[in-house]
Amino acid sequence: MAEAKTDVLIIGAGPAGLMLANWLSKTGVSARIIDRRPTKITVGHADGFQCRTIEVFQSFGIAHRVIAEGNELTEVVFYNPDDNGNLVRTARIPDTEPGTSRFRHVVLSQARVERFLLDNMKINNGLIVERAVEPQSLSIDNAVIDCLDAYPVTVIVRHLPQDNVSEDEAAITGGPESGLYRSNMFADDAEDAIPQNRQQAGQTETIRAKYVVGCDGARSWTRKQIGYELEGENSSAYWGVMDARILTNFPDIRLKVAIHSASSGSILIIPRERDLVRFYIQMGTIEPGQQIDRHALTHTSIIEKAKAIMAPYTLECPEIEWWSVYVIGQRLCKQVSLCDRVFIAGDAFHTHSPKAGQGMNVSMMDSYNLGWKLSAVIKGVADRCLLDTYRSERVEVAQQLIDFDRKFSGLFSGKPAVAEQAGISVKDFRNLWLKSGKWTSGTAIQYAPSLLVAASSAEKELLAANIHIGSHFESQIVVCIADAHPVHLGDRLISDGRWRLILFAGKLTQQAQRSRYEKLCAELVSTRSPIKQYHVGQDVDSFIEVLTVVSSERSAIDMTEYPDITRPACGPHGYRKYNTIFADEVSYHDGGGQAYQGYGVDAEGPGAAVLIRPDQHVADILPFDACVSRLSAFFTPFIRQVCQ
Repeated sequence: MAEAKTDVLIIGAGPAGLMLANWLSKTGVSARIIDRRPTKITVGHADGFQCRTIEVFQSFGIAHRVIAEGNELTEVVFYNPDDNGNLVRTARIPDTEPGTSRFRHVVLSQARVERFLLDNMKINNGLIVERAVEPQSLSIDNAVIDCLDAYPVTVIVRHLPQDNVSEDEAAITGGPESGLYRSNMFADDAEDAIPQNRQQAGQTETIRAKYVVGCDGARSWTRKQIGYELEGENSSAYWGVMDARILTNFPDIRLKVAIHSASSGSILIIPRERDLVRFYIQMGTIEPGQQIDRHALTHTSIIEKAKAIMAPYTLECPEIEWWSVYVIGQRLCKQVSLCDRVFIAGDAFHTHSPKAGQGMNVSMMDSYNLGWKLSAVIKGVADRCLLDTYRSERVEVAQQLIDFDRKFSGLFSGKPAVAEQAGISVKDFRNLWLKSGKWTSGTAIQYAPSLLVAASSAEKELLAANIHIGSHFESQIVVCIADAHPVHLGDRLISDGRWRLILFAGKLTQQAQRSRYEKLCAELVSTRSPIKQYHVGQDVDSFIEVLTVVSSERSAIDMTEYPDITRPACGPHGYRKYNTIFADEVSYHDGGGQAYQGYGVDAEGPGAAVLIRPDQHVADILPFDACVSRLSAFFTPFIRQVCQ
């Protein structure tokens, strides 16, 4: 039996697994990612790409691919029955609340999202997915579980012969456009694609890992191995989903549309890329114990139901790219790790309905949260206590998602009140959509105080009233002092495993403020500073990168007059960085000049230092005069590496 070692074994190559693999490949951690299916998906599945997720893709340098290929959603339109039961347009609202993010909600096939991550991790360090590899068993050696250099998790896998594994989903589903093989209404048909005589099926390998992360879906093999279960129930409602190019006289087909018919059910319409349209179609209900005839569920039956709901508007679907059915359910596993050595993420951790566009996004944000923490621990930078924050932060987010989805799905599936008939309030449904706009964009997540999130206080709120500790750092346009280029400050928060300290230095033309700023910069390179204590190699910004934003004019102080720590020398030749100091002023072409106002920082005040985590969430807000001492107090409980 072959044997191998890896720092992290990722089981499952969907969006959550690929996001984690991308993080680890970016930070140079040894990893393997396996998937029992022989090929990646090519059509269908998730399609919503929220603002916050695009911000994260921007931090990896691949957001431009999403924007170039995806379809941006601008408006949501609501259709409801009038007193006579006829469908009428009742409201329009923006799809993304104005001011939420520098990006907008985009829809794009999950297949393309996976491709972008696959390409990026291969570029980073050549990491690729090992397909047609099925895990067989998982065990943990408790004797070495606390040893940093040990490989306590053993996973035995079987490499399935490619010629014995179906490359064509049609062999399983009866048609390449069907997604029933992954529907939560039926058994997992992947079993049919795997040789049943597994003892002779292919080569067996023993993989010893420091950490294992199961990103292997709602029927997670990994979750079952560590004895955990998803808790919750499916509702009685089941829905069809379809991607098609259509013929219709419906006037708003290229807008996002929520339709409640008087008696035929509901539809969510989402205009997709490549002139496709995604339909979520309410099909009916399942009584307790009832079994749905799988063969009765066809794309034809879904289309007929859609026609009934949209009547009197017409609908023809000459080209169907993909379709499936699913049952609405909200389920959650509140235990997401075993001994902080085996973790679960994505659908293995939480499931819900797809109509709010959260599944792929929240799944990737799970592993985005976990990835930098695993990297820091494996590299010896941080103590293993850091990993427990994955549970505390992401379980709360998942619970919020479940609560929202339960309310949202209930209103969407309910029959609307018409005339004197009782039913759901379409006004309540619209108001929920409006109130939840920021949350569904992914930008409203705020982690609670913990090892990685300092407590807020009145002092900190005075320093930066609109920067919220625990939330992601929102972007404003500033102007680079060195080259006059307008820059979204959020674009400087590259996902490379480093922390950032953003110094809002105020008006440096005022001597008192300049002295205060220069004193802080001197303290940041003193022996008691975490920047000095924890950096690796000759680059002083390898652990914390310092960025400066001034409220004085860009031309007031030459670049060479700024302290060295704010424009550090890097690399073997000591080249200076020129993209670390910015002015809050209007650029020649792209606006700006409102960063201090946007962040709630006093442009004439004593300054504020904002500590940003590697995942772009705000860890703390610090006054200049206590910045270094508080930084040291913040990092001491979990950072273990000293300067090398």
